[in-house]
Amino acid sequence: MKIFISMPMKSKSTEQVRSEMKKVFDVIKSKLPEAELIDSILDGADKDIAIKGDDAGLWYLGKSVLLLSEAALVFFVNDWVNFRGCSVERKVATEYGKFCIDIKVNIEQ
Repeated sequence: MKIFISMPMKSKSTEQVRSEMKKVFDVIKSKLPEAELIDSILDGADKDIAIKGDDAGLWYLGKSVLLLSEAALVFFVNDWVNFRGCSVERKVATEYGKFCIDIKVNIEQ
């Protein structure tokens, strides 16, 4: 079963996002062993958005929505509601009938 994880990425390096997403996926996988993670981390996005701003961010969000379309389940992590990209992903997922799950995971470790 393919899953998509929506989580705040703003002001984080690609490496930090990968590390945090792995922690989230490990929690999900422990409860849903058949889960397959859709890799939604686009390398270099952090630097591209920092240089080019919102236009680049919008382009990456579009790519994210393409990947979201493959998911059977969509997990929204921690304070996702406070971030534009996550909120847009939630709106799209809901409008297109994706099953959405809010999840709290300690990723600060």
